[in-house]
Amino acid sequence: MPDCGGRGPDALWGRRVVPPTRARLGVQARPPPTASQVGAARAVTRWYLERYHDTPHDVGVASMFTDPGRVGAFAVAEADLAAGEPDALFKVLVATTMFQRRQDLQIMRVLRGLGQEDVEELTSPARLLALAGQSGCPNATSLSGLLTRCDLRKDERRLGACHAQPSIECAPKRHAVLLKRYGHFGKVPTGLALALRERDCADLGELRERALRAGDGPSDAAARLEAALCAAWRVSDKIAAMFLSAVSNPDLCPGIAPWEQGLDWRRWVVIDSNVDLFLRWIGYDGPMTYGARRAFLIALAARVDISSIKPSLRADNPRIVQQAAYLFMSVTNRRASAADCAREGVCESCSPTLASGCGLAGRGLRLA
Repeated sequence: MPDCGGRGPDALWGRRVVPPTRARLGVQARPPPTASQVGAARAVTRWYLERYHDTPHDVGVASMFTDPGRVGAFAVAEADLAAGEPDALFKVLVATTMFQRRQDLQIMRVLRGLGQEDVEELTSPARLLALAGQSGCPNATSLSGLLTRCDLRKDERRLGACHAQPSIECAPKRHAVLLKRYGHFGKVPTGLALALRERDCADLGELRERALRAGDGPSDAAARLEAALCAAWRVSDKIAAMFLSAVSNPDLCPGIAPWEQGLDWRRWVVIDSNVDLFLRWIGYDGPMTYGARRAFLIALAARVDISSIKPSLRADNPRIVQQAAYLFMSVTNRRASAADCAREGVCESCSPTLASGCGLAGRGLRLA
């Protein structure tokens, strides 16, 4: 089931969603960041801004989804994404959902392996809804049916199968094979289309507009929008944050942030195993819920003046600090990157702080 803080589908418009505002996330973050933790975050952020930020080598940001060499037929035109074109947004959202529980490079290979015709089916809400209606499966025509009654899986032949309606050849069964993930992952594209229809929204842009109208300010609107996405199958806090930050954070990929206005984009940080590795390295010993880790990262970022490193950026941007932590700790992504400092043989000149956490320097993972 989707993991998004326990919010049900009725959390979007019916009542005010209580968001983790900066006061909650920053001031009340427990435990507060220490001086050594802030120093490590500042060093890693400087490394990222000087090496990866706003380059073709960055991973998991908006520009990646405009590069056919990385995501194949899922790539969208940068101008379309920057303009918030609905088809481009939905295509990026479907591609984003793939980035969970597997290495990024593996996911990119899967995305590149899908042909144009298959991608068009997987990323068209209208076509997905039409296929659901034509399938004859009662579980594929509503979000509740897909979430609670559809038991999609892969059989011993690695083909899509289910117990609920075994004789029906539905799109999710075919998508389970195409996406090359766990069997139930085939429900993701249809689930996203159904989540939009449940809100009576034609596209993601309309979903955002409704959240803005219903929200009590940017924080509440952001929480409502996140909750609506998390109502879909396999859209977690992390996946929602990855997509929403890609289209709203003005500094992550300058010039590609169609949803910057009206939303508290500082809310969205992407916490994965690499970020958890960073947190362990700097000695974070707080609760491991997504909300607690997010609160700590936002409090940590508030003490890292990004503009002092790169003046064109805002001083306080939690997603930039989190992205720095993620990429610094991602050994597989760094090994594959032509831009990484490890290729230059300059490890001896690296600061002791960075060297103590760098997986490519062959050092330990404890902060001195």
